[in-house]
Amino acid sequence: MIDAPPTLAVYVYAVVRTSDGPLRASLTGVGEDPAPVRAVAAGSLSAIVSDVPSTWRAAARSDLATHDRVLSELVGRAVVPMRFGIVMDGEEDLRDRILTAHADKFAALLDYVDGRVQMSVKAYYRDEALLRAVLVRKPDLKQRADALEEQPVVATQNERIALGRDVAAAVEEQRALDQQAVVAPLAKLAVDVRVDAGQSERHAFSLQLLVDADARPRLDEAVRRLAADHEDRLALRYVGPLAPYSFCEASLDAGAQTWG
Repeated sequence: MIDAPPTLAVYVYAVVRTSDGPLRASLTGVGEDPAPVRAVAAGSLSAIVSDVPSTWRAAARSDLATHDRVLSELVGRAVVPMRFGIVMDGEEDLRDRILTAHADKFAALLDYVDGRVQMSVKAYYRDEALLRAVLVRKPDLKQRADALEEQPVVATQNERIALGRDVAAAVEEQRALDQQAVVAPLAKLAVDVRVDAGQSERHAFSLQLLVDADARPRLDEAVRRLAADHEDRLALRYVGPLAPYSFCEASLDAGAQTWG
C-alpha cells in the first residue's frame, strides 16, 4: 500500500503589496525539505509564504534563521513582517482569515512603513563602568560604604539596608541618564522609536528606530559619534536595516496557528 503524501500547509513570513513584484526565484523556506518561497495574492495584498507539511513543527534554530533570511530579502520594499511560527491551513485559509479579513489594517501599515527601515541599537556597559559612574556622581555612597566596613554587621544592619537601597536607586538613575544620552539625539532622526529595558546588568537598553531610508546616513553618523563619546562606559551594537518588526504590532497574527 502506498502512503498518501502529507497534506500541505503554508508558513507565513510577511505581507507585502502585490504590485511590488516577484521575489528571487532561488529563495527557499523553513523545514528540513525547504520549499520555494512564493507569494499568495488577494487583491492588492500578497503574503510571502512557503509550503510545509501539515505536521510540521518549528523546532530547529535553523528555521528561525531562515525566517530572518527571508525577511532580509524583503528589506527595501514595504513589508509587514509576521512573527516566527505562523502557519495557515492553506492558501484559501490564508486569504480568508488574514489577507481579506484584515486588508484595511495591513494596507495602513504598509503605507506607514513604506520607504522606511528599522535600525537597532543595543547598549552594553563595559566592566564596572556603571558602578564607577554612580560613584562619581554620588561619592557619598562610597564614603558610607567605607565607614560601614569598619563597624560590626549586626550593629549596622539598618544602615547597610539603607545603603543598599540608595545604591540601587542611584544605579537606576544612572541607567536612565545613560539611556537618555543616547536615545534623545537618535530619536530626532527617526519617525518612531521603541525603547526596551536591558535584559541583564550589562545590557543597558535596546533602541529600535523606524527611519526614512534617506535619513540613514545621518543616523549612521550620529551612532558613530555617540559610540565615540560614550566609549568609556558603553559599547553600542548597531544593526540594520531590518524589517520593521517593532513597528507592526498590528500585523494581526490572530487567526493563524503558531507552531513551536
